[in-house]
Amino acid sequence: MAVNKSRPTKLWWLLGLVLFCLCLVVQLPTRWLVQKFYPNNPYLQQVSGNLWQGQANWQIMPTPNTPMAGTLNWQWQPWHLITGKMALAITIETGKTELKGQVKLGKNNWQINDMTGKISTDTLRLLSQWKLPDAPITIQKLSLAYTTTGFQQVAGELAWAGGELGYPTGGRIYQINLPSIKGILSQEQQTNKGQNNPNPRLHLALTDQKGQRLGDLYIDNDKMLDVALTQRLLKNMPDYQGKGADDTVVVSLRQPLSSLGK
Repeated sequence: MAVNKSRPTKLWWLLGLVLFCLCLVVQLPTRWLVQKFYPNNPYLQQVSGNLWQGQANWQIMPTPNTPMAGTLNWQWQPWHLITGKMALAITIETGKTELKGQVKLGKNNWQINDMTGKISTDTLRLLSQWKLPDAPITIQKLSLAYTTTGFQQVAGELAWAGGELGYPTGGRIYQINLPSIKGILSQEQQTNKGQNNPNPRLHLALTDQKGQRLGDLYIDNDKMLDVALTQRLLKNMPDYQGKGADDTVVVSLRQPLSSLGK
């Protein structure tokens, strides 16, 4: 019987070399990669593991002199490389806050998929100087992509049990007893003056548990926040004397997103 003694073709040698190099890359220590490409990185410390999976401590300053710290765990998902993106399954924790989902990183964009979890009251108080209700915000299947033209592929739901909130403005703190709030995330097209191409912006529609409108929040590509609050929501303020239909917008303002909570 004749034995097939044909040698592997150049294609198989090339495929083997690529797989070998890929195995070497995923075993590179993440700490070395961070020091190599982000030597002055102020956010990540005590990085361990490799590109395939690992953990790091993180710290940010949401407000001056108020650090927020936590941990980040990741698991690489290499099959997404065929789309030209780096994809990681991640878990973010800080205090009692925990969020799990997927992050994709491209050359000029990033994407979050199926982010689920809760943001605890302690975390919310670090993010804002307002007096907030003692209730976490739960997040269900939050997804969004961000490119140079704005937000895309936005979906997800938020829920907040509500409670007493103190909102400072004009040197005075206004009290409002928030009802249970449901938020629906979507994207909305906007057209800037002098431009023909619509720029999608992030839209969070706020309703009560009966689906009745409480207000709307918008974040555009310029990192500006637009807020519209209805008569139905403001009626929960003890000192509010306004009159009109419940769906009427009685508060409308626009401010930089960075100023939120100051």
